[in-house]
Amino acid sequence: MIVDDDPHICEIVQVYCEREGFTTSYSHDGLDAMKLLVSFEPDLIILDVLLAHDNGIDWCRNARNYTDAPIVFLSSREEDEIKINALAYGGDDYVTKPFSPGVLMAKIKAHLRRVSKGRRDQLLELPGLTLDFYAQSVNLGGEPIFLSKKEFNLLSYMAQNVNRVVSADALFQLIWGMESLEDTRTVAVHISNLRKKIEADPANPERIITLRGAGYMLVAGKREV
Repeated sequence: MIVDDDPHICEIVQVYCEREGFTTSYSHDGLDAMKLLVSFEPDLIILDVLLAHDNGIDWCRNARNYTDAPIVFLSSREEDEIKINALAYGGDDYVTKPFSPGVLMAKIKAHLRRVSKGRRDQLLELPGLTLDFYAQSVNLGGEPIFLSKKEFNLLSYMAQNVNRVVSADALFQLIWGMESLEDTRTVAVHISNLRKKIEADPANPERIITLRGAGYMLVAGKREV
């Protein structure tokens, strides 16, 4: 995502990024850029210090409420104080104009490699099932599935204890807490809802099985018949 009030700069950066196979979008205005941030969900942001009707450093500080994507400042301002503030308020790098497109692309790739490595550490992959703890999303057989926050928390805890029995009491205390007005029966309700979303046959579950008197277990792969 490119945020710069100079259309020419946006076009130059966009051309170089798309040559490298990146999908890009840009905005010249701080308010529009914030809307784009939410809809586009960028992996990296290139940001000018001076925006139309806005200050890029303030924009960066506000953007940190919505994204952890690396932010590379691209600006004609060379004062040390501005560079320090840009990095202090959420920026990850600072490139001055005029700039070398090759150097900028090298920096972009370096930041994306770092993010990619960190993102891989946030994935838990089981046969046919992938959990993304960063995005709090689940992929089943190559397709995304929607889970409520409680359902995701239940599944992620069991996934981190795959092939181990987890008691309903332990799940309840972990997800709902001791102060909850619910009781442990709500665990069974959420497990049932989970099975409807991740089991081929919820009435005969093969991923989340019940061990009577003990609890539940998420199994890696199908059970042997």
